[in-house]
Amino acid sequence: MTTGSPSTPILKACACMVDSRGRLLVFRHPEDGNMQLPKGTIEPGELPEVAVRRELLEESGIDYAGPLQSLGTLDRECEAGVEGNTHRHPQLWHLFLMRAEGRLPETFLHTATGSPEEEGLVFLFHWLEPGEAIDDFALPYRQTIERVRTALLLEA
Repeated sequence: MTTGSPSTPILKACACMVDSRGRLLVFRHPEDGNMQLPKGTIEPGELPEVAVRRELLEESGIDYAGPLQSLGTLDRECEAGVEGNTHRHPQLWHLFLMRAEGRLPETFLHTATGSPEEEGLVFLFHWLEPGEAIDDFALPYRQTIERVRTALLLEA
């Protein structure tokens, strides 16, 4: 895991992939049991736009080459013991809306790659319906989902 000083946030990239019906791609993390969106650490020197594509590929197997729509950033104070973190630290999430290209399965499994903390974990993906309850998501994911839903409503 990339670490920083207590005042330097760890940079993250979060993939918010929606299909033609406005459903959001989500998965259940097998180690903490919570629902999540594909997200991970931006490597040193890596652009957020590159990182979000890499994270989506590593966590879902989807190699996305389409356009990215920035949904801004989200500040998060991550507690120790959450998502494999050993210490409390700030994070800065870069959020990107992506449009699924072609038809993807309703549900699918993918074995994660690329991260020592998640290598070999099997993620179960499905589509979150517009307006579906988001109680199974931690606060920063709920905030991200609300941004996605707002962006989609503004386009309608």
